[in-house]
Amino acid sequence: MKLMIVAVVASLSIVPAAESLENLRTRDFLNRVELQLENIVSMAQQLAIGGPGGIRTIELDFTSKGKVSFESMALGDRSGGPNMSSVVIRFTNGAVMVKTCSQPQAWMRGEGDHGLIVDSASFDLKMSAHIDGRVEYILVEAV
Repeated sequence: MKLMIVAVVASLSIVPAAESLENLRTRDFLNRVELQLENIVSMAQQLAIGGPGGIRTIELDFTSKGKVSFESMALGDRSGGPNMSSVVIRFTNGAVMVKTCSQPQAWMRGEGDHGLIVDSASFDLKMSAHIDGRVEYILVEAV
């Protein structure tokens, strides 16, 4: 009888423990994502301040072992576009996280006059400062 009571109590505590572990994984993942977004924005701003010729590469890892995971990332936008100075992360649960270069503003774009979209959870991001006529921009490339 005592053994049966112990088994029932143990089985009841497994579900809350599993939920707590999942919540911990999600919180850790979102903290890592936010830190990496801050690094991207900071690097873009440093390159914008330094002017044309600056190059930086950052290793990014958005992998997750939890229910919430990385779906895609959009960096920059076309000239004058609403996200030209933003990094937008989309998650598999439909949520979105956005960080914007505001002081100073830094236009990020991929090859051509559009943003870069990446759907790989782990990659190196190369960022380089350029000037086209009188317009400065940060070229972003997944390498």
